Amino acid sequence: MAMQGFDRLVRGLGLKALVPSPRPVAWVGREKDLLAPVGYGVVVTGRAGEGLAERLARAGGSGILCREPAAELPQRCRQYGLGLAVLPPWSELDEVVEEATRQSLEACFPEVLALGPLVEFLERLAEQEARLVETLHRWSRLPVALVARWGEVLAGAGPLPRGLPRAPGRTNRWLALPAGEALLVAFGNPEGLERAGGFLKLAAQILSAKSLLAQAQRAEEEGLKAALLDDLLERAADERRAMGFGFLPQVPFVLALAEPPPIPGQHRLAEERRRRVLQDLRQRAAGYLARRGGGYLVGSRAGRAVLLWQTYATEDEAEGLAEALGPEVRLGYSAPHHGLRETPAAYREALIALKTSEPGRAVGFGQLDPVAWVLLQQSREDLKALVERFLPLDEKGVRTLEAYLAHRGRPEAAAAALHVHPNTLRYRLGRIEKQLGRPLKDPRTLAQVHLALRARALLAG
Repeated sequence: MAMQGFDRLVRGLGLKALVPSPRPVAWVGREKDLLAPVGYGVVVTGRAGEGLAERLARAGGSGILCREPAAELPQRCRQYGLGLAVLPPWSELDEVVEEATRQSLEACFPEVLALGPLVEFLERLAEQEARLVETLHRWSRLPVALVARWGEVLAGAGPLPRGLPRAPGRTNRWLALPAGEALLVAFGNPEGLERAGGFLKLAAQILSAKSLLAQAQRAEEEGLKAALLDDLLERAADERRAMGFGFLPQVPFVLALAEPPPIPGQHRLAEERRRRVLQDLRQRAAGYLARRGGGYLVGSRAGRAVLLWQTYATEDEAEGLAEALGPEVRLGYSAPHHGLRETPAAYREALIALKTSEPGRAVGFGQLDPVAWVLLQQSREDLKALVERFLPLDEKGVRTLEAYLAHRGRPEAAAAALHVHPNTLRYRLGRIEKQLGRPLKDPRTLAQVHLALRARALLAG
């Protein structure tokens, strides 16, 4: 693919060449970039310094874009075979460099991968991820997306297929590269992915470096945030301190507890592994909450990550957080609260919700029914006593009773669910009533059995 020529670049910028030149363009920069000259360069300047044309010619340059060209500059450009175009007085030079770089790279994508100005340009683009992804799409002519580890498309360009990858890898249809806390994914045929691979890897490395810098900046605040969260839980903090971390008055907050999978053992290596897992959990949570914007705090207690953030769509945010933390993490969260003085109450609610959560699932306190709320206040010993007292049945009896209650006492429907004859079900129910010592039609019996079944499920979970 041939490089773009100086004259075509000038036309693309909406300028007119004062001195035309057919020379190709490989990079665009400021006069300082000539300290490490690379051939086929275009210098953008306000007023050409003395000897600029000579130095650019020695570097094998292509031309100059100048806002205030000296009277002798056109003649010197003709002498050295350089192009020259005049910029409008109001033009911002850095913006001209950026736009000219984009246009020149679009025309010569494979040939410029190793050039230094490209890295600087990508670093500028990485500050706005959507612009970077759009540029990668235009240069590679492939659909490109920046995908969070929890599956959210942070930025995308081009027709993206369904089922985006969640881990780095490569197939005949896509290439997924680690890019810090996200994945940079391109879609296409093997030839297109091979052609764009080096360029995409460079962009992914720049995004990774940017992500590490962001993590380091968050780490500086993490200790202060954790200390504030501890003080809020102990009722020893002035709520106004949270304003320094982006908290807004009148916006409700929610508190969540994230519990990693258990790591057995009491030796030093197990303790160290538990510490690293919890630290990783906190970092992933902080990364997700930071992308949301708004105030948040991250700390830890009793081997769990404690996460507090101001909320606008609690269920959606909690589900996204569960995705970000991974399929092995249990998550329970409180109802929304107004005023950080309610942090201890929110913590208790999150702890109750956590008891009913399963790995990879977020459960909110507001989603619990009253029966579960009451049972979760009890100790495991009390729950066991409840099951032993009101549910003295074997596994077959428990399954029969569950089906009977699930179908509102209709024997035919319960029998169909158990794949038995209705008479068989009636026989089983008669035996259950003898074991319980009470008829199932009695409302008190139904209430006791229902509580015992729920307690049994909580113990099993």
